[in-house]
Amino acid sequence: MNLIDVSYLDRVNSTNDFSIDLIKKNISIYGVVISDMQINGRGKHGNKWISKKGNIFCSIYKRVKRYRCILDAQYKSLKIVKEYLEKIGIQRNIIRIKHPNDILINNKKVCGILTESIEIKKKLYLVVGIGLNLTCSPRIEYYKTTFLKKYLTKNTDKFSFVNYVKQNINYF
Repeated sequence: MNLIDVSYLDRVNSTNDFSIDLIKKNISIYGVVISDMQINGRGKHGNKWISKKGNIFCSIYKRVKRYRCILDAQYKSLKIVKEYLEKIGIQRNIIRIKHPNDILINNKKVCGILTESIEIKKKLYLVVGIGLNLTCSPRIEYYKTTFLKKYLTKNTDKFSFVNYVKQNINYF
């Protein structure tokens, strides 16, 4: 098993873009990027991910052998986040996966996942970006949002989440 590189940043344009740069520059091919603030976060179809400070912004990246791994990663990442929410005390019956890339609590968006791939010199890499509303949620005109601390009786933080993701990174 390879060692996982972990990058903790105060501020970044996008954790996915930062991960892709690490891969392109051959600095790292396996790791996790987490940031306190994301200035230019992205969602599906070029949508902007609104990134409020105090929430969780991270990307997992690694080399994969087949394109099928990339297709599977979307489903697996949703499952990992859902399992984490259950582990920290969110009631299973109020959590719902909304395909292709969202997790809802009480029918309100709490998490978005952006899966991307990059091929360099015939080597394929997977980047999975996760935005999870921990302490607050943005107001969005088209759908309702929420945040985790509203539903928790005990404290959790981004490091607890990142550690859980690191423990499950080989699942991707």
